[in-house]
Amino acid sequence: MATKTVLVIGGTGAQGVPIVQELDKQGYHVRVLTRDPESEHSQRLRSVAPSVQYVIGTPTDEDAPRSAFAGVDYAFVNLTSFALGIKNEIYWGITTFEIAVQSGVEHYVWSSLDNYALETKYDDDLRCGHYYGKGHAKQWMSALPQSPMKWSVVCTGPYVEQLWYFQHPKKSDSGVYNFRLLTDDGVIPYVCLDDMGYYVRRIYEHPEKSAGLNLDIGVEDVSLVQIAKAFTDATVKPAKATNLTIEQWTQETGLSEEDMEHRIGTSTAPGDPSLLTSRREFSAWWRIYQNCGKNTKLGLCKRDYSLLDEIFPGRIKNLKQWMEKVGYDGNATRTFEAGIPWGM
Repeated sequence: MATKTVLVIGGTGAQGVPIVQELDKQGYHVRVLTRDPESEHSQRLRSVAPSVQYVIGTPTDEDAPRSAFAGVDYAFVNLTSFALGIKNEIYWGITTFEIAVQSGVEHYVWSSLDNYALETKYDDDLRCGHYYGKGHAKQWMSALPQSPMKWSVVCTGPYVEQLWYFQHPKKSDSGVYNFRLLTDDGVIPYVCLDDMGYYVRRIYEHPEKSAGLNLDIGVEDVSLVQIAKAFTDATVKPAKATNLTIEQWTQETGLSEEDMEHRIGTSTAPGDPSLLTSRREFSAWWRIYQNCGKNTKLGLCKRDYSLLDEIFPGRIKNLKQWMEKVGYDGNATRTFEAGIPWGM
């Protein structure tokens, strides 16, 4: 069988790197759209996927994706929500899909997040920009047939690798590691980036099962208390859990008042009054997880972990397993994957 060509939009980002690496390792011809093939992220990607081909351009310039999609069999598309805002991500999510159809792509995979908007009656307190943009594009796509182009959706969530970065615990003078987040009684359906390449490859290799599939992936649903317990179980280090307010979290993450009033998406649409401020974005972001899990009223972000076990028996199945695998020690480490802003 001839080698298949895959275009990855977002290939140098947190999701893209393990996907490109897996596809490259399995013999696919992988093409990545990038602004700068000599950038630090592009060079690091090439170090783990030596055969990757770069096409210069941005996803928001139609000429660039048209050129990148030429001769492509499969596509994986993860747009940068924080550069676009809700309105532009919906537009470019639809437009990129249309260009892929025009280009003769066989199977298109959209990287999404949970689409809970209608379920929550469009509650403004839960209006999180990167969830809304990706989720609305996903809803539009879900109404389409599997011809002339097959499509699938991979729905992700917070990366477990964020525990290396802005979700890492604070170590007290007494040696206790304090995980300080904003989950209340909810849970976080963490996603392991290293598993993403396998899921995407399986989608391409089993279209009879994956076409039209909305695959919600995750490791497990973990509460804040369970995060601390998993850490102690994995490291034998003492840990505790503390729920924060958004004001406390903002202060501890070093975000200034100016940062919190910054409107997300101004690089694409400066002056657009529909863009959300960082304060509104992150407040809603944490409220989502406060309303995830069976112990909450809304029970958002549901996952079928038995289905994931069937698709990928070797997946990371719990937080303790991940911590042991990567040697997690609770200290802040700005890794390549987690260091990309929010990885969304």
